[in-house]
Amino acid sequence: ATSWHASAAASPPGPHMAHDARESAAQQEGEAAQAQEGPGNLQDSNQRSTAQEGLQFLRFCDFRNFLGQVGVDPRVDASGLVMVAAHHMFAAALPPHWSEELDDESSRGYFFDRVTGESMWEHPQSELFRELIEEVRCWPPDEPLEAIFARSDMHLRHAHHVAVEAVAEWTVHDAPQGPEEAPEFGESTQFFFNTTTGESRWSDPRQSIEFDLHQRHTILSECIAAHTQNLARMAKGMSSESSDGENETEMGVQALVQNLWASIGTLPLPTRSAGGAGGAGGCRRLPSPAAAAVCGLVASGT
Repeated sequence: ATSWHASAAASPPGPHMAHDARESAAQQEGEAAQAQEGPGNLQDSNQRSTAQEGLQFLRFCDFRNFLGQVGVDPRVDASGLVMVAAHHMFAAALPPHWSEELDDESSRGYFFDRVTGESMWEHPQSELFRELIEEVRCWPPDEPLEAIFARSDMHLRHAHHVAVEAVAEWTVHDAPQGPEEAPEFGESTQFFFNTTTGESRWSDPRQSIEFDLHQRHTILSECIAAHTQNLARMAKGMSSESSDGENETEMGVQALVQNLWASIGTLPLPTRSAGGAGGAGGCRRLPSPAAAAVCGLVASGT
């Protein structure tokens, strides 16, 4: 399958298995509802809803190997918020267009992006997860909830700032019509061009960027809830109290995490360009026959 990604035709960085993108897309549709849960952790309704939207979950990755990818040492982080975060990360949906496949030669799982043709051995969000692990690792066990919320708010605001800068690198352009021009997105009327990297794609880059922000918020929210429970245990010395107080605390935490997401706002739209997508040099990254059609538009400045 053709792709507008510069590395789409290049050999995968590790997997030896030849992968057909159309076959992967069909398999993704058939298996989207299947999800592997992390150790000791059930998927919540939000994760089940993402499965219905076509996202996939881990199927072959071993949890201990996953811990190594996200910077968790089970001998050191056997308990506590770091392991809580790791469990939720392991159970989380993969980013849009990504699936986990099995390499025939090594019987090893790898990750494949059906839109760009990119493949890798490591989880596509491993860097994001490592950042979250380092954030949670800095939370003192007795830190007041307000301070933990402030830490999380600062983390998300920084991530949102980086995301806004990432979106600002993209411009949107009108695309030639017809399914032969966009095999992956036959009804697309526009394409997106990264003015920094020269990458062009049919899919809206905000989709994956906003997915990453949601992942950060979800993991931090789970850790805030676990931290709240730990504080409650320390406060009452593991003794039972009325459920009214616990319910009020739970409702307060829910309100906090909702405010946490609302405070960072939405991502801006990519800039619509009236001119060409980075000049003719950018068009050389596009596959035929789309390249010829789009380059004609770029050359004429339409």
